[in-house]
Formats: sequence, C-alpha cells, structure tokens
Amino acid sequence: MFILDTNILSTFRKRKPHPAIARWAAEVSRDDIATTVVTITEIQRGIERARSQHPATAHEAEAWLNGMLAVGEPQVLPMNVDAARLLGRMYESPSLRHFIITDPQAKNQATGADLAIAAIAITVDASVVTNNVKHYLQIHAVFPLHGLFDPTSQIWHIEPK
Repeated sequence: MFILDTNILSTFRKRKPHPAIARWAAEVSRDDIATTVVTITEIQRGIERARSQHPATAHEAEAWLNGMLAVGEPQVLPMNVDAARLLGRMYESPSLRHFIITDPQAKNQATGADLAIAAIAITVDASVVTNNVKHYLQIHAVFPLHGLFDPTSQIWHIEPK
C-alpha cells in the first residue's frame, strides 16, 4: 500500500499535475493508494488560511476536497490506537522534536503532521509517497518506515520491506 503525503495528493488539484506524479499514479492500482486523516486536516487548514485572502481559491479547493471525499478515492486511513501510541513515542524522541516545537510567530508552524502520517504508515505496513523525503528520512532514522518513494524523481529512498 502507498500513503500519499499532502504534497503529492495536492498536486492532483492542479489542472496539470506534475507529469511524473501523474504517470506514477496511473501505473498503480487505485486499491493500493491511500492517504490519511492527517492529510485531510492539512488540506482543510490550507483552505481555511486561504479563505480570507483568496476566497475563490479556497472555494475551489474545498469543492475539490469534498468531491474526492464523496468518491472515496483515495481511501482515507484513520489514526488508530496503534498509530496514536507510536505517535506519542515519536513526540518524545529528542531527534524528532523539531517536528512539533516551533516559534508561534513562524509563518509555517510545525504541526507534527509528518510524524502522524509516518505513524499511520508504519502501523499499516505502507510506503510513504512524498517529495519531502528529508523529513521522512529523519523519521526513518529513529522509527523505520516500510518504504519511501519520491514520484517526482522516481526514486525509492527506502526500498519497501
């Protein structure tokens, strides 16, 4: 199974998604592609941030998200008890603290979303699909991922187990 990180799922909102990502997605069975409730949270957060400055963009993004959820593809994986417990362990790992501790005035605040996505992926034996491999390699150093793939470069940074 492949879990799409927010930056990969969001590319499908564009009229012309990144060609390498679109090509990869076309080659993978839809049954093997999922995302997480964490990604849905991140997308909704982006919509809310855009709502006051760019209401038309926010409306379009929300319509896209609603349509995707209504169709049920990709499947959205929940944060189950095993993933929640693993996430708690990740939060207390000194080398991963920068994922959740941030300056409250920072434009892009650390939310711990990558940790939560990784926890879900680990507990369901899934590979993470992202072009933000740096964060996931840092997580992998402490909590081994089952796989890490960047569809933009077509590189497996962590070969699937």
